[in-house]
Amino acid sequence: MIVNNKCNLCNFKCGIDRSEHIGRCGLDNKIYVSHYGLHEGEEPFFVGKRGSGTIFFSGCTLKCRFCQNFQISRWRVSNQLSKVNTASIDSLINIFYYLESIGASNINLVSPTPYADKIRQAIIKAKDEGFNLPFIYNSHGYDSEETIESLSGLIDIYLPDMKYGDDNLGKKFSDAATLYSEGKECIRNMYDQVGILKIDSHGFALKGVVVRHLVLPGHIENTLQVLDFLETIDRRIHISLMSQYHPFAINKDKDYPELNRTLKMEEYKRVVDYAVNLGFSNLLIQGLDSHTSHIPDFNREGVFKR
Repeated sequence: MIVNNKCNLCNFKCGIDRSEHIGRCGLDNKIYVSHYGLHEGEEPFFVGKRGSGTIFFSGCTLKCRFCQNFQISRWRVSNQLSKVNTASIDSLINIFYYLESIGASNINLVSPTPYADKIRQAIIKAKDEGFNLPFIYNSHGYDSEETIESLSGLIDIYLPDMKYGDDNLGKKFSDAATLYSEGKECIRNMYDQVGILKIDSHGFALKGVVVRHLVLPGHIENTLQVLDFLETIDRRIHISLMSQYHPFAINKDKDYPELNRTLKMEEYKRVVDYAVNLGFSNLLIQGLDSHTSHIPDFNREGVFKR
C-alpha cells in the first residue's frame, strides 16, 4: 500500500514518494497503459466467448532476463520502449466499460502492482456504479502483503506468477533476492483470500486463484521445486504450466547459455509427469509451439498474432 505517500506496493518496499520522485520501479504516480483489448490467448476459462478484457500496464518492479513483455515491463519514465497512454482513475473505469461493451468476459489487469492503489480506487468506484465483470489481478507474484489485503473483496481472481523455487534464481534472473521466499507468502495470501478457482456451468472463471509458472530451459529442478511448494497449498489449485519460453535477442546472456534456446520436449514432459504424479487435479499444459503464437509485440497494431 501507499501510506503517507510512501510506496510499499511490492516487496521491495522502496518507501519512495512517487508524487515527487521516481520509485524503484522507474515510475512516478501516474497511470500508464500500454494496450487494452480482447485477448484470446489466455487460459480457456478466462477467454469466454470473445476474449479476456486485458489491460496491459507499463512498467514492472522485476527485471527478468527472459520477460516476453519486455517492451512494456522495462518501460520507465526515463526509458520509454513503447507507446503508452496516461490514464486517470475515471478513464481507467471507462476502459472497463469499453471492454465490457465489446464482449469481454472479465477485466484482466496485467502488471498491476505499481498501480494497485489507483486500481483499487477505480474498482471500488466501478462496483459502486454496478459494474459486475470479474476482475483478474494478473501479477508477478511479488506484491506486498499489505497490497493483497487492501484488495480483499475487490479482486475476484488472482493470477500470480511463481517463477522460482528458490531465492538464488530470483536474484540471478529477476534481480529480486527474496522473490521465492516472499512470493510464496504472497500466493498463500491470495489463496487464503479467494480459494480454489470456481468455474460456472459455461466454463467461465468466477473467483479463485490460478498460478502461472514458465518452465525455463536448463532449470527443470526449479520447476519441480515450485510444484513441491504448490502441493503444500492445495493439490486442487489451478496451475498453468507454460512451455512458451522464447529467447529474445535483447535478453540473450553469455553467462547463461541455457536460456538462449527454447524448451525441449523431454524437459517439459518431465515436469508435466512430475505434476501429475504429485496429484494436481487442475493442470493446464501447452504445446511446445506456443512460444511462437503467444508472444506479443506492443509496437504492432495487432499486439498478438492471430
